[in-house]
Amino acid sequence: MIPIFEPLFEGRERDLLRECIETGWISSQGRFIGEFEAAFARRAGMPFAVVTSSCTTALHLALEALEIGPGDEVICPDLTFIAPANMIRLTGATPVLVDIDPISWGIDPAAMRAALTPRTRAVIVVHAFGHPADMDPILAIAREGGLKVIEDVAEAPDALYRGRVVGTLGDLACYSFFANKIMTTGEGGMVICRDPALDQRLRILRDHGMSREQRYVHVLPGYNYRMTNMQAAIGLAQLERLDSIHARRNAQAALYAKRFKDNRRIAWRPAADWCRPVHWLATVTLAAPEWRDPLLAHLKDQDIEGRPMIFPVHEAAPYRAANNPNRFPVSRSISYRSLHLPSSTGLGDGAEVGRICDTVLEWLDRRQ
Repeated sequence: MIPIFEPLFEGRERDLLRECIETGWISSQGRFIGEFEAAFARRAGMPFAVVTSSCTTALHLALEALEIGPGDEVICPDLTFIAPANMIRLTGATPVLVDIDPISWGIDPAAMRAALTPRTRAVIVVHAFGHPADMDPILAIAREGGLKVIEDVAEAPDALYRGRVVGTLGDLACYSFFANKIMTTGEGGMVICRDPALDQRLRILRDHGMSREQRYVHVLPGYNYRMTNMQAAIGLAQLERLDSIHARRNAQAALYAKRFKDNRRIAWRPAADWCRPVHWLATVTLAAPEWRDPLLAHLKDQDIEGRPMIFPVHEAAPYRAANNPNRFPVSRSISYRSLHLPSSTGLGDGAEVGRICDTVLEWLDRRQ
């Protein structure tokens, strides 16, 4: 079976992890925590970075640091993994779902503007599947309304929007280091920001609400959202290799894109000319939604793992009643017609990608 995604450890991961075990620094203290934060902040060109246990907890901390709560509304895209909506709800605020742009697959600025109310406090912008959202109009709307902007960069580390690094454009940005992300710590996340007050509040909230000056004195109702030193060690080693990881992944994306070019039955995911996306998952969109599940079943029969596109958030049980599905035509169309193909960084030398593409195209050639 060719898996959908496997992590790749070819650098110092084992050596740094062995140091954690041999020195006993295996929990949420140890030198790699600070080193990983500092190295990540340098790469992003931001002054502050705070490691967390996941991108989901990073999003929750970002919302809490901005004091989002009951009575507030926060805008987020309808086609995203459900975590942003859930974390908005966890604060007591109301997630306001909006449709997506058909090219970037990020928030449609026109839909964002239409969703504003006097209670809107913030927006979570997801840079979906490695492609930046169209940030300039989103930021302009946010400035007009005095809204805070949280960037979800789980799938797009190092992507550029009009020459600027995504994650550095809003008030805070959150990253994922889950096993299937471009770089991984197994589980894990990060929040970056420019504001020293936000940085301090994030650190207090992350560590049980404990004072930074005096241990076991709790100044806020907080959480245990810490990363372990072992995870940070792996993250530091992965970060050292991130340029080479991107290079290998870009080569993979180019192979896929070439094979699916100008095919009326299937399209490689689109990209706007105003950005430099990064390659996360090999995502394709079919001409007909009824083809998706049979194609996935055929791939499985050929020992190739595929995944359907995530479902729109408005279809999830907690959000169904509050959202008219007719408000999300682009989100629904892309969700029902798209799937992901194997995308591991170490995916062969092109022969495996060729086999995957041959399997897909031969099946599609039999469709009328």
